[in-house]
Amino acid sequence: MLISVEVENFRSFYGRTVFSMETGSRLRSYTTTNTHRCKSLKLLKSAFIFGGNANGKTNVMSIFYLLKALIVHPTMSELEGLITDTFAGDSRPTYFLVTFFKNNKIFTYELKYDEEHVIKESLLVNDRVIFSRNNDEVVLPESLMALRATIRKNQLLLFFAQTNNILEAKEAYEWFVLDIVIPNTNEIDLSILKELKQNKELKKKLISFLQAADFNILDVDVRERVTKVPSTVSLTLDNDNPELKAGELVERKVAEIYCTHQRSQDDIFVLNLSEESAGTKIFLILATYILRDFDRNTVFLIDEFDASLHSKLTEVLLKLFNQWNKKSQFIVTTHSFDLMDKNLRPDQIYFVEKDRFGKSELYSLFDFDDIALKRHDYKYKRRYLQGIYGADQIINESAIAETLGVDYE
Repeated sequence: MLISVEVENFRSFYGRTVFSMETGSRLRSYTTTNTHRCKSLKLLKSAFIFGGNANGKTNVMSIFYLLKALIVHPTMSELEGLITDTFAGDSRPTYFLVTFFKNNKIFTYELKYDEEHVIKESLLVNDRVIFSRNNDEVVLPESLMALRATIRKNQLLLFFAQTNNILEAKEAYEWFVLDIVIPNTNEIDLSILKELKQNKELKKKLISFLQAADFNILDVDVRERVTKVPSTVSLTLDNDNPELKAGELVERKVAEIYCTHQRSQDDIFVLNLSEESAGTKIFLILATYILRDFDRNTVFLIDEFDASLHSKLTEVLLKLFNQWNKKSQFIVTTHSFDLMDKNLRPDQIYFVEKDRFGKSELYSLFDFDDIALKRHDYKYKRRYLQGIYGADQIINESAIAETLGVDYE
């Protein structure tokens, strides 16, 4: 489970920014339903990130996209650059500090790097150093010390150590690769499609889930079909005129989801998932990911989870994130301000606000020094819309009217 993540010089997060899933001190509201206890730790089951468009909500999710990419796809030589995504192309290093709980142990992974080399990296487990690096000073487990000279300047020690069967490194690697799940609500991952096709129990649960949520879906089927795609695609310039050339067509297998609906008592019809409504697609994809990983101490990161969903479906998902959730965590971005008043604690509500220079600030509602926030009946939505908490969408209506050439009243 995620305890906290710190980041600096990544996308719109220019200065040091902290996102924590630890519970606020002396806050007792919804303790039974909305929090996990992991040994001495009290962690939130879910966190909701609010803010205006283009303020940086999605960038919180992107922290883990980048970390997963760095860890799963290591550089192959010193000629290859590390993946970076700094604030406005800033040349300073990017910094991450991730603390998480797995297998009854607390892991702390630190990484400071730029495109050319790893400046600082370490993995601590229950405060015990597994490996560390500070520029050219490298500390490894005894079994790997003989290989120290082979480590490249742009090579992550986490991947190197797990490749060489260091248990704690393998556990940390697994957490980033498997325990962090980022559903793509536009397209289902191929591994999910494969499992849905082969795992009858998962399919059965999904159909029951969809029917309970009042979707008129009797069956879900994964079908493969053969399509022809270009073997290669190249771009050539001839007298400054670009020309796109495709190689010969080759056959490729693609998998697609088909949903069976009831038209009448004795009649059914089938739709490709691409033909379903936006809400149906999003809910089906989310349900598939959640049902697969719900009992596996998973950290779900969902961007705009309630997009195109009916408010009642959103409320059911809210119960799933908190009340019915025994092992997982959910971190979501949303524009649904009504959720603020739906049995959430102030430490579960986060805001992202961007200044006039494009720098994002991330802060929790719990950070506000207001004793009334501790009350169960406190209404957050009204105060947010009044601008008390910031992170609002500032719209110049008169300028829009002027652009349209209409009178503004």
